[in-house]
Formats: sequence, C-alpha cells, structure tokens
Amino acid sequence: MNHTAIFFMVLVTYSNLAYSEWNDTVKKGWEATKEYSEKNWDKSKEYTSDVWNSTRNAWNSSNTTFSESEETRKQSRADQEDERFRNMWSNVFSQLEEGLSVVNEIKVAPDSTFFGDDKKSLRDDLNIILDKTIILLEDETINDYRIKIDNLKQRIKVSKNNISGFREKKITAPRNHMVKTTKQSFDKKIAEEKLNITDYEADINKIKIHFKERLNDIGVALTEEQINILLARVDANDIIQMSVIFDILKKITVQLMELTQDSNEEIKQAKKYYGMHVVLLELVNYMQQKYIYMVENNYIPKIDAIIEKIIVIQNEARKNIQEDGSEKRIAIYKNNLAAQELTLKTAKLYKKNLREQQNKVASAQKVVQKDLKLSQNTYDTVEVSADLLSVLKTSKDSFDALMGLQVPQIIPFENIKMQDKYQELSNLIKQ
Repeated sequence: MNHTAIFFMVLVTYSNLAYSEWNDTVKKGWEATKEYSEKNWDKSKEYTSDVWNSTRNAWNSSNTTFSESEETRKQSRADQEDERFRNMWSNVFSQLEEGLSVVNEIKVAPDSTFFGDDKKSLRDDLNIILDKTIILLEDETINDYRIKIDNLKQRIKVSKNNISGFREKKITAPRNHMVKTTKQSFDKKIAEEKLNITDYEADINKIKIHFKERLNDIGVALTEEQINILLARVDANDIIQMSVIFDILKKITVQLMELTQDSNEEIKQAKKYYGMHVVLLELVNYMQQKYIYMVENNYIPKIDAIIEKIIVIQNEARKNIQEDGSEKRIAIYKNNLAAQELTLKTAKLYKKNLREQQNKVASAQKVVQKDLKLSQNTYDTVEVSADLLSVLKTSKDSFDALMGLQVPQIIPFENIKMQDKYQELSNLIKQ
C-alpha cells in the first residue's frame, strides 16, 4: 500500500473530528467536484470548469502583466498601497475615535455591575471595534493572491480527479463507436487535463512572484521555498495578517505624529491623537492574543488528535505483523508502517513549528503589553504635545522590531514527501 493510500485511510479515521475555522476561507464551489460518480460526473466537471474560467478571467483582468520589470511592478504596488491607505484612512480614523471613547469608559467603569456597563462588557465592545478595524486594515491584494493560489491548487485536484475518472471509464470503453466515448477519446481527455495541470502550476508560480514581492514590500523577505512552506501552514493567514497590519500601523502612527505636531500645543487634540495610538497598541495585543489562543485551543489539539490516531494505527500494524504468518501481508504492513512514520514525523514537526511560533508571538506580546502600559500612563498624564512626539516616534520604530519577533523561522523540509504531507495535515486541521 503506498503513501497516498495510507493518507486516505488516516483521513477517513479523522473525519469524525469536530473541526472549526478561525478565519473563514473563500470557497468557489470546489467541494462539489472533489468526489464524483457516474450519475453526476459530467455535471460536476462542467460546473468546476465554469468556476475556474470565471476565476481565471478575473485574475487576467485585474493584474498587471508579468512581462513588466520588477522595478515597474514595485512602483505600481507602491502607488496602489498609497491609494489604499488614502481610501481606508477616514474609516480607520473613525474606528480609532470610537475605540478611544470605549477605552476612556473602561478606565472609569466598575469591575462588575448588575446594571449598566462594566469593564468586561466594555472590553467586549472594544474587541468588536478592533475586529472591524482589522478588516479595514487587511491587504486585499495579498488576500487575493492567496485565494487565487488556493483556487488553482483545488483546480489541480479536480483535474487529477478527472484523470482518475477517465482512466476508470477507459477500461470498459469501446475501441471504436459512433456514439460512446472510445478509449482513444479518453486518452485525449487525459492528455488535456495534464496540460491543464501544467498551466495551473505555471499560473501558481507567476502569482507567487507577486506574492513574494508584496511581502518583501512590508519587510518580510522570504525565498521561493520559504513561501511554499509558509503557504502550507494552517496559520499562514494569521502570520501574514499580523505582518501586513504592523506595516500599516507604522503609517498610521506617522499620520498621528503629524496631527499631534500640527496641533500646536493644543492639549485636547494632542491627547486625542495619542489616545488613538493607545488603541493601536490595544489592537496589536488583541491580534496576538487571538493567535496564541487559536494555536493553544484549536491547532495544537487537532495535531495531538492526529498524532494519537497514527500511534493507534501503528500499534495495530505491529500487532498484526506479529500474528500474521504471510510474508506478502507482512511486507505490506511494513510499507504501511513506513508511511505512518512519515505522517507521524511530519505531525510532530508541525506541532513543533506551531509551538515555536506561538512562543515567538507570546514574547512579542509581552513587549507590546509593556508599551501599552507605558502609553496608557503617558496618555493619562500628558501635559504637552512635544512629550508625545518622542513616544510616538519610538512606537513607530517598535513595529519593525515586532515584525522581526513574529515572522516565523521557516526551515526547509527534508524532502518533497514531507512537504506534501505537511500540506495534507494543514488540510485536515482546517476541516
């Protein structure tokens, strides 16, 4: 039994696990084409073809050509980012004002009360505002790249399923017939799907170039191999989201510095702008806490469940080897054990990676929490705007340091089999 067969056996075993997602992923109808039968094969194939054509047309119409120079693409991205910042500024500013109002209420609210707001209920209100702000700050371009890559990967799976289906139908197909699909026709369909897969893989590589360049713009420099590993992680969206938002927060802090400086010693206005900076730090702390929580209560438990199941299957295989006298069956069991060992080794590596990243974010959060306490104290005791400018300048620089603390150390896999298994485990965790 090969590795693929073992993976499907593990997948069936795990199918009863209750999985939930932190961030909903965009689905384009691919689930309808993952499995097929004689009854719905043609309909399913037609449906996925329509979905993919729509996706591909959107990609071709919304992106610059790949023939442009890297410098031209960089300038284009810079122009787009400037426009994006201008478009989002008023909405973000409004959310920061609303967040500051709640922060001020929290300071004077009772710890608990039967009537009215207390610190806990107000903190819940603040978190809702922070969630809205996170959505406003997200980079649609990066999200779009990731969605397109995911869709292309799903389309490759559909083509591979199609190929398997054509091969199955080819067995009973006639060599010559006026109406029915012949063996030669199925060979042609298989060849077409193989060409499609080649095209999809080429498109993925092109999109990854843009994805890599965009990450580099915000200070996350990764190799092509590291990009592949990052995209295979279940927490990829969390890591990218935090990196993108830290970069935009630097720009917002610069604007708050300018507004504070332009306030000309008007304490009320200067304090307001600095208070918005306090809300920004609350936002960073909130994002970090959400990530730590998800790793601890979602990702790690699912990996542990997978590890436990693999160990059970391994023990059964070893027991059967001892009890079975057939050399042929024993040989298959040993092949199964080798495949199971690869899955187990990869799952343990996955858990280690998640723990390391969780620890990095937790360390960065401790720094943020200290900055937050200082900012809250400064906000409460502010006297002149000049005092605030120096603190804001320090805070702006600290976002760069935070980025370095939170970007994961991405180590290449031992081999392609382990990389594929890593992706398989990510898909299991997401379900």
